[in-house]
Amino acid sequence: MSLKTPVTLLFFFIGALFGTALGAEDLKVYFKTSPRLELLRPFADPIDLSLLITGADGRPVKQGSVAVRLGAPAPGRFFSTDFPLVEGTLLNEMRLPLRQGKVNWKYLFPIRGEYRLAVDVVADDGRKVSKAFSFKVRENRKKWLTLAAFSAGLFVLGFAAGRIFTGTTGKKTASMIAVVLLAGTTAILNAQPDGAAGPAGLEIEPATVGKPSLVRWGLTSAGEASRTGFLTLTITHLEKQKVVFSVEKVPVAGEWSMKFHFPDGAEYRVAAVAQVPGEEPIRYQQLVSVTGVEPPVKAMVPALSYFVAVIALGLGAGRWSKRRAAAR
Repeated sequence: MSLKTPVTLLFFFIGALFGTALGAEDLKVYFKTSPRLELLRPFADPIDLSLLITGADGRPVKQGSVAVRLGAPAPGRFFSTDFPLVEGTLLNEMRLPLRQGKVNWKYLFPIRGEYRLAVDVVADDGRKVSKAFSFKVRENRKKWLTLAAFSAGLFVLGFAAGRIFTGTTGKKTASMIAVVLLAGTTAILNAQPDGAAGPAGLEIEPATVGKPSLVRWGLTSAGEASRTGFLTLTITHLEKQKVVFSVEKVPVAGEWSMKFHFPDGAEYRVAAVAQVPGEEPIRYQQLVSVTGVEPPVKAMVPALSYFVAVIALGLGAGRWSKRRAAAR
């Protein structure tokens, strides 16, 4: 056998290997937020998120679709976040069509921690790529200052109680003061569900904190086939008057749906506006009352233990200070 056949096979395998590698890198995914990632804070303002899909030559992929999955941060080691039931859950799942290589949406991050964004791209020519992004949302500095001030207040109250009751009513009264102070640091919020059904064209599953709900919008009319329109959908937190999610002018033929996690037991407004060429805008709106769920005990124990420790430290410091003064 001549050397021609082995050399041909060698070049064939090398070509196949590099061809596969080039095909995997044929599509590139870029993720961007506005403002920048280091400036993001939980439940502050809605953030502009965008994905840019390009080919190996850097040109945007004009047509295709992008599936997006946003995962919440894992539970913290000690202190829980403002919404413990949201931790480690699916926050948003949807599919958006590419427009000049881009997809854009707004989202209000509910808690601090490291988020995970999984992206699956399918171009019209059959090319596919998957990519995952991780980014951190830091806690608002005001909350850390509030925690420090509250802790200092508990310590001062414990210190005063330790000085006042040392040598008079003894340890029992000091312990009762600590229990009263501890009871004042806890609050449990209960929300009632609203069973009102939304108008035709906009369907939302009953929302409960701790799991995502299906939001479905359909551009259909009785006796007519589905039409194509441009959908703008906005979810607003009514109590705080903040937009928590928004997509604008998404091309939709017939129906569009997503999974969305309402983070707290509050009331939200879901508004949809469809622009159909040659027709008046079609508007739908529905109020959603989210069912609140009591946080698990394991999420409350660390914080309560911390407050008890601060109070106990104040009591001990107060008793020591009073006894030292009496000894003099």
